[in-house]
Amino acid sequence: MKNDKKRFKLVRFAFETQSDGMVYRYMITDYQIPMFEINQWIESRSLQNANTGKEYAKKLVVYLNYLHSIGVEYDTATNRHVKSFIHYLLYGGLEELKLKFLETEIVCATAGRYLTAITELYKWLANNYETNITFQTKTDTYRARKSFLYGQIYSCDYQYILDSSLPRQKSRREYIKWYSEAEKDALCSHFETLRDEAVFRITLEGFRIDEVLSMQLQHYDPVEQTIRPSRSKGKQSARSGRDNPLRVVALPSELCELLNRYIQTERMIAENESGVISDFLFINLQRDSTQGKPLRYGNYYAILKRCAQRAGLDPEKIRTHSGRSTKVMEYLERQALHPEDGITDAVIMESFGWRSADSIVHYRNHNNQVIAKAVMEKLHRKKGGAND
Repeated sequence: MKNDKKRFKLVRFAFETQSDGMVYRYMITDYQIPMFEINQWIESRSLQNANTGKEYAKKLVVYLNYLHSIGVEYDTATNRHVKSFIHYLLYGGLEELKLKFLETEIVCATAGRYLTAITELYKWLANNYETNITFQTKTDTYRARKSFLYGQIYSCDYQYILDSSLPRQKSRREYIKWYSEAEKDALCSHFETLRDEAVFRITLEGFRIDEVLSMQLQHYDPVEQTIRPSRSKGKQSARSGRDNPLRVVALPSELCELLNRYIQTERMIAENESGVISDFLFINLQRDSTQGKPLRYGNYYAILKRCAQRAGLDPEKIRTHSGRSTKVMEYLERQALHPEDGITDAVIMESFGWRSADSIVHYRNHNNQVIAKAVMEKLHRKKGGAND
C-alpha cells in the first residue's frame, strides 16, 4: 500500500458542452482507463455538487487500491473484505502483528465516511448490476435502504460494522453548538468583509452553510426581504428557468441592509474587475484567478476560523453549522416563553426544511436556562392558587 504507483487513481477530466463551454468531472481510472460502472455512480453523486462526487471518489480509490493489494476485485468483494478494509483504516498495517492501539490512524468518524461511500456504491450496484455485498446489522441482514448525504452516518445499521471493529479511542471534539449573543456580536464585528459577515448572519437565520453558498442573486428579494437557497440537503435543487421549490425565509432588515451594501460594493467591484458575471450571490473577492467565482466551503471555513481567532474565541471549537443550531433554540425559547404566538413544531419543521419533528431533537439544548425557568414559572403559577 505504500507504493506510489497505484492501480486506481482519481483523475480530473474536462468535457466540452454543447454550448462550447467546459465542465469538469472527477473519475476513477483503472491502469489509466476510466471505470464504467463506478464512474456512473460517481456522476450520479456529482449532479447536485461536483465536490460531493469528488469526495466519494477519493475514498473509493483508497478502498479499491486496498482490495487490489489483497488480490480482490470490487465486484467479487464481500462483507468480509469491507470489514477487513475498515480494520486497516482503524488499526493501520498489521506489521509483525503489532496493533497501533495507542492512537488510531483515522478516527471513527472518518472511517465511517469511507464506510458510507462503500455501502452507497454497492447499494447502487445492487440496483443496477450485481454485487456480493449485503449489509449486516445486529438483528438482521439486508440491503441498505437509506441514503446519506455529505458522508454522515445516521443509522446504527451501518455503525454496527464500525462498532464491531473498534471502540472509540478518541473523545468527541467539543464545539460551540449554540452561540450566545456576546459570541455572535464578537464574530460579526471581526469579519474583514461585508460578504463574510453576511454569510455568517444568514447561517444564524437557520440555513446550512451549503445552502447559503448555493444562493443565487435572483433568489434574493431586497424588496420583500426574503431569500431561498438553490439546493438543500435531501431536496430537489432549483433549476434555471423554473420556479424555485425550496423554502423561502424572511430576513431581518439589518441583514438585508448588509446584503445590499455587499452587492452594491464588494460584489460589483469583483465582477467588474474579473469580468466574470456570476449567478451566485456570494463570490470570491480576492484579486486572483478565482475572483468572481463562487465562494467555496473550504475558503469560508478558513475565514470563519480566522475571524474566531481575532474575536478571542477558540477556532478549534468553531463550526459552520452552529448558526443553524442557535436559530433552532431561538424558536424553542420563543415557543416556551410565548405559546400564544403559535410557534408549533410544525412551524419549526417548515422553517428549517425538515420532514419530521424528530430532527429538532438533535439541535435542542437540554441545559437551556430560558426554557427551564419558563417551565418552572408555569408550574408554580398553576400551583399558586393552592399557596404552594
